[in-house]
Amino acid sequence: MPRRRTILAVAAAAVLTTAGALGTPAPTHAAWQENVRTVSADRTWQVARGHGVWMYGDSITAADAPQLAGSLHSRGLTLAWDATPGIPTEPAVDRLLERLHDSRPPARLVMALGTNDGDARLVAAQVERVMHAVPPTTRVWWVNTWKQRWLVTGGDSDRRAADLVNAALAQADRRHGNLAVVDWSVVVAAEPRRYLRDGVHTLPAGREARNGLILRAVTG
Repeated sequence: MPRRRTILAVAAAAVLTTAGALGTPAPTHAAWQENVRTVSADRTWQVARGHGVWMYGDSITAADAPQLAGSLHSRGLTLAWDATPGIPTEPAVDRLLERLHDSRPPARLVMALGTNDGDARLVAAQVERVMHAVPPTTRVWWVNTWKQRWLVTGGDSDRRAADLVNAALAQADRRHGNLAVVDWSVVVAAEPRRYLRDGVHTLPAGREARNGLILRAVTG
């Protein structure tokens, strides 16, 4: 299967939620465990394993995944997702590995994580955990990050952290033939305020653009 190093450019799934509240803007690392976890029903995961997409993410995925699920459904594919606002990459990967313990791996896996991480080395380690947990027959797409919160202080440090995470993802892309980066960052960089409401979370135009990137990646 040909490799795409960088991809440029939801209604179907039954969903269960746990108690909490969506954070705006993205909550701090310490608070993420108190936020809503949105998880598709077990049957949805089973169907999506062979005829759809598994997806893990944070607050952006929690907000954007229903639309993506609809778009995939219209193409005969099922989206199963697990998303918690503010979640760092490591506990999200823990959840993936827990599911893989009881299930065969999916044909398609989307990881949309890294926005809530401050250390790119930790993200790189989690990418390796994912790639060693799935076989070469599983296609993995990792959505890279954009973060420059203009409603709070620290925007410059946000961008530096996001750039380092994205560099780590690009390096992992070069190491693994079944991994491709979905380049959300390069799209947002052209017109951040068109796509984002606060420097992180999507406006309607951003949701459409980001979901479009993912859709074209997994169906291309």
